[in-house]
Amino acid sequence: MPKFLERKLKQEYGKKSAIPYKVMNSIGAMRGSKETEKGREMEAKHQRDKGEQSAMKKQPAMQPMREMRIEIHRGPATAKMEHGPVTGFTVHHHMMPMPTKSPAFMESTTHSQPFSLKEHDAMMDHIDEHTAGQMGKSAGAAEAAMEAPEEVDE
Repeated sequence: MPKFLERKLKQEYGKKSAIPYKVMNSIGAMRGSKETEKGREMEAKHQRDKGEQSAMKKQPAMQPMREMRIEIHRGPATAKMEHGPVTGFTVHHHMMPMPTKSPAFMESTTHSQPFSLKEHDAMMDHIDEHTAGQMGKSAGAAEAAMEAPEEVDE
């Protein structure tokens, strides 16, 4: 029997219900308690589709960014420090509005990622990943390009 269909039907009708098996029998995926050729084809197609979808999800298109802003969080001011010690950061990504048929329905999308003071290196990696993605490069390729000086012909 197609496992994906069995799980979906049991979720809908209940784990102890006989309806999922009746449905699979009526559509030809099962014959009694045995899986039919049609059922095996359904399961194989589901696995292929699931594999294609996961492959598409692995390489999401980077949405164009308009602005990246880093907010610095500070603790309460003390007698020694006028502004208080730094306690963390938040990186705000302001994306380009997606084009629509009417400007009245344009959405301004923002994403925010908080980082504690101890996560400074992770924040810098996050920033590098997003700026490299905007240039169409992977973060590692952008880092290698910055470290390797360009040779000048004389």
